[in-house]
Amino acid sequence: MKFKPVYGRKDVEIIKDECLYKGFFEMRKLTLKHKKFNGDWSAPMAREMMVRDDAVCVFLFDPVADKVLLIEQFRPTVLKSESPWLLELVAGMVEEGEEDEEVARREALEEAGVSIKRLEYMFKFVPSPGGLVEYLRMFVGEFDSSAVDVTKTHGLDEENEDIKLHLISSMDAIDLLRNDVENASTIMGLQWFALNRADLMARWSI
Repeated sequence: MKFKPVYGRKDVEIIKDECLYKGFFEMRKLTLKHKKFNGDWSAPMAREMMVRDDAVCVFLFDPVADKVLLIEQFRPTVLKSESPWLLELVAGMVEEGEEDEEVARREALEEAGVSIKRLEYMFKFVPSPGGLVEYLRMFVGEFDSSAVDVTKTHGLDEENEDIKLHLISSMDAIDLLRNDVENASTIMGLQWFALNRADLMARWSI
């Protein structure tokens, strides 16, 4: 089944677009109206939205060793959690002029010290459609786990990155879904992997 929305972009009218703040993130205020399901137009409404560049996430998988590589790093937005160090997938923002595949390979090298062999698109999603303008596009990347040194930390000093590597078996990775993994892209990546691991291993074993 493929979902098809009732309306499209032409059914939204932007009345006013204002920039409220611009820094690492950008905050914008839109005044707009849109078509309703009964065919009428809504009243004009104001919505504040945080805007950031789209990003790419990479699920690193070694089909020969049947292992997964995840990363751990500090995230200040989850200071209210028991620990603000999260288990994540390699990820990075798409810079102007970059292709998604370029971002995936660059970030895998910077954040995990690995070179990606085969790379396949998984899916895309909107992290928080109620207030964040951003798409995350997910890929699965093949790598050689025998070349990974988990004793080394990775990341760029100029970006204040301090990244620890976790090389684990596929089954242990999937089992993480039973625990309290807090990062949405990691949860969705693990769920996709649990559903597609057998097919992926069959394709990549050729």
